[in-house]
Amino acid sequence: MTGVDIDSSMVQQQEDLNNLVLDNRGHDEWAGHKDMWWRILYTTFFITAFGYLMARRSSDTKFHLIKPVPVVILGYIVLLWCSIHSHSSLFHLLIPHNPTSYAIYISAGLFLSAIGDFCLIYKRFFVHGVLFFLAAHLSFILAFTAESESLSKFFTPVVIVCLVSFNIFFVYMFITKVIPLFIKQTPKSLSIALFFYTSVIVTMCYTASVKAISNIDFSNPEQLFVNWNRLFSSLALYALIGALGAILFFISDLMILCREINALSKNQVSLIRKFIGDGDVGMITYWLGQLCIALSVSASAL
Repeated sequence: MTGVDIDSSMVQQQEDLNNLVLDNRGHDEWAGHKDMWWRILYTTFFITAFGYLMARRSSDTKFHLIKPVPVVILGYIVLLWCSIHSHSSLFHLLIPHNPTSYAIYISAGLFLSAIGDFCLIYKRFFVHGVLFFLAAHLSFILAFTAESESLSKFFTPVVIVCLVSFNIFFVYMFITKVIPLFIKQTPKSLSIALFFYTSVIVTMCYTASVKAISNIDFSNPEQLFVNWNRLFSSLALYALIGALGAILFFISDLMILCREINALSKNQVSLIRKFIGDGDVGMITYWLGQLCIALSVSASAL
């Protein structure tokens, strides 16, 4: 090998090294932009949520229009999540690209919930708001069952029997024991609507829980609770977070019911019932539920 060949080889190696350094710098710069964008989005979520809690203290309903914004932000984050993990361009940092079916269903549920939030600002759109929330629950149910190998495998006969039995028992007790506390002589049409809505949201909680349990590795029961890393793998952890979100969402609905009961009871309410029926606590519970459901999409990007 001549001296010229050696010099050329050294020059090529130096160029390759320089390109590698530039690539690493570009990757680090991209990672910095990505992290900054996440911080901006989540900070905006918490700021707008806090802003609405402050706006509730104002009689001017224009300030109440901020109510759906936090959930809209979560829906946007969900659609971006898979894009940001799959691509490294500024375009895909801002515009969703090829999200998973799970992310699509979750984001659809969040956007439908945001529309429901907007409708509930005005009493005349109450029914419309309930319908949008009902559609949101159905979208979440599709999300929790979308990545199963098949719906027939997910909804086994045992699962169906347990789900139907639990729904019938819970909804029957809810309508016959709870609703009459604040609605005397409940109209038949309202009872049917409540039965259907409650059945759907309980089904959402149940499917989310089944999804979470099915992601836990039970292959070695003896070591299951010894090695927590096996018990709560990344997929299982995010699925559990989603199930927690569904349950918190359901609890927030029950807190609204408690608030209505408290309003009819006037001042004859215990401190615990006042706390449960507090509007701010209910909204915080609702947002935490939606946040957990949104975070569960992280599993589909792993």
